[in-house]
Amino acid sequence: MTRLVEMEQLVFVVLLAAAFGFFGKTVYAMVRAARRGAPEPRPRLDAIPQRIASVLIYFIGQKKVAEEGPMHMTSKHHLLIFWGFLLITVGTVEVLIAGVWPHFSYDLILPHAAYLGLKWIIDLFTLVVLVVMGWALFRRIVIKPRLIPMNLDAGLILGAIAALMMTYFLFQGFHLAATGAAAHGEPISAVVGSWLQPIDPHAAHLASRVALWLHVVILLIFLNYLPYSKHIHLLGALPNIFLRNLSDRRLDMPQLDLEDENQWGVGRFEQFTWKSLVDTYACTECARCSNYCPAYNTGKNLSPMQLIHDIRYEMIDRDALAAQIEDLTQQAASYTDEHSPELELIKTRLDETEKQLDEMPPMVTGRIAADTLWACTTCGACQEVCPVFIEHPLKILQMRQNLVLEQEKVPGELGRTFRNIERQSNPWGISQEKRMDWAEGLDVPTIEDKPGAEWILWVGCAGAYDNRIVKQTKAMVKVLETAGVDYAVLGHAEGCTGDPARRGGNEMLYQMMAETNIETLNEAGATKIITSCPHCLHTLKHDYPQMGGNYEVVHHTQLIASLLKEGKLSLEAVGLDNITYHDSCYLGRWNREFDAPREVIDALNVKHGITELARNKRHGFCCGAGGARMFMEEDEPRVNENRTDEIIETGVDAVAVACPFCNIMITDGMKARNKEEDIEVLDIAELVARSIPDVPASSLTRKRDRV
Repeated sequence: MTRLVEMEQLVFVVLLAAAFGFFGKTVYAMVRAARRGAPEPRPRLDAIPQRIASVLIYFIGQKKVAEEGPMHMTSKHHLLIFWGFLLITVGTVEVLIAGVWPHFSYDLILPHAAYLGLKWIIDLFTLVVLVVMGWALFRRIVIKPRLIPMNLDAGLILGAIAALMMTYFLFQGFHLAATGAAAHGEPISAVVGSWLQPIDPHAAHLASRVALWLHVVILLIFLNYLPYSKHIHLLGALPNIFLRNLSDRRLDMPQLDLEDENQWGVGRFEQFTWKSLVDTYACTECARCSNYCPAYNTGKNLSPMQLIHDIRYEMIDRDALAAQIEDLTQQAASYTDEHSPELELIKTRLDETEKQLDEMPPMVTGRIAADTLWACTTCGACQEVCPVFIEHPLKILQMRQNLVLEQEKVPGELGRTFRNIERQSNPWGISQEKRMDWAEGLDVPTIEDKPGAEWILWVGCAGAYDNRIVKQTKAMVKVLETAGVDYAVLGHAEGCTGDPARRGGNEMLYQMMAETNIETLNEAGATKIITSCPHCLHTLKHDYPQMGGNYEVVHHTQLIASLLKEGKLSLEAVGLDNITYHDSCYLGRWNREFDAPREVIDALNVKHGITELARNKRHGFCCGAGGARMFMEEDEPRVNENRTDEIIETGVDAVAVACPFCNIMITDGMKARNKEEDIEVLDIAELVARSIPDVPASSLTRKRDRV
């Protein structure tokens, strides 16, 4: 009997070593693949206490998994599975150690009361996880949530977890039946043991050992299957959360060194940073990113979740071949006899592997189609809802850079936009000499007239050239004049910030525009900038500092809210019964400003206040114009019409916007639905200007005593 126990122990040790050895080899391959990525230009090991807190909140606490939104429910069953699995793993460690050292038990290292409490919790959660497995199976087969399929992978994972729970109870139950002992803090196992009590003790003991071995074998197979399944995120999520971007610059695009052609965007997986590659291991396949994506929701060829998977598959496939080439090259180098038959065989295999790698289609325009990348509006909805902080838009923009700069594959209408910006400093190609035509009839101060003004009013291309948006620019001037704000405009010296170029992948054009504007602003001594365009706001505030342009940049709704609080603006009722507010993606999600626009609207005394849209604030739905999509054609159904339909359903009199692109897109949506006469689309500055008490016409002219 002793020899049998020793043999069982030896087999256990060998099995454990083999399983963990194979698992270690797999993890090494994952790390090796990610290490092929480019260096990470941003700090990822700073603010260690904050990063540890992130792990506790978002990995252990599962905060983002627990969140509900307008297009997803809380994944409560995932919380139970995760927390239950963590607790059960504690018990599993005890089983594995006891397989090597048979007399080991946590009772040896814990106070007895604590040990009994731990056993009770593990026993209870084992049942909870088993029940939830049944619900998860029912959910996939019967309820069938969008993008959550019942497939072989899901079946294997759910089946393996359920089998682990059942073999645990069988092991414990048969053990109690064999020994006739009372359960020590294991209420569920005690019930199972009582059911099995009539079984012969010797048979029960044998069954207990069989159940234990089944439990261990399933566990070790499950462990090694994980990296090849959808549950790879169990390995990738924790490091990805720990290494997440902690800065306020959420769309954290690195500046390209245009002198280095290897930095012309990302065309191969190795050109992503290693952190971007770690992102791909972290995907939980919850599908929230795709469910919230405006492109995916309007039938475009973009699923953010699938994009992340495609990058991971590309990395794994190419890394495996590259590793084979490296191994074969080392083997060939070890031979001293150049005529060795073994060397010839190695060289043949090396040639075949290199050919196989060379014949793989490119990542961009191959595995990942160009129209997938051009469909993105860079709204950030995918990144916002991701429970493990994957940065989808950054990857898309970097691959766009490769399409534009290296492959020179640009949609025709976007190519025209680039030429217009280069030649006339605006996307529409209207003469730069007409940039101040919007101010005709107004005594708007330019920086030449008023050097040293406290604020630069950044008009923006839409604010200067688009007839609809010119109205909101004039409204903003009225607000500034009424409040006595010390401001000036750059006039003809202002150019496009370069936002459409950068989001459209043309980093070279963006840098050219940025350099010119920064030089102009610095020569003017500008330190504070107001802009009505969230895209200009984001570029001036977050992108220009990369090139030495450091300014305090505020959105016009933020300034108006401040003026109201300071008592510098007094408003009358705006004369509307119902109003809703459409959150701009670049003002809201990317720059975290949700309150200022609503505070201003509240001050307008709308009869029934703000009627919030179902998709609002962090989960607001894009108008469809971001990411240079403003200047590109779109197939039906259109993103802006999807959003317009949601606005119409509220039954409001007007929709307030805080972005010229949103204004244009929703106005077009209202026209497409024949609702332009029923629902006004108004910028918040227009609403405020409408609410300013009647004053002499001279209020729209510059107050001379402030010069």
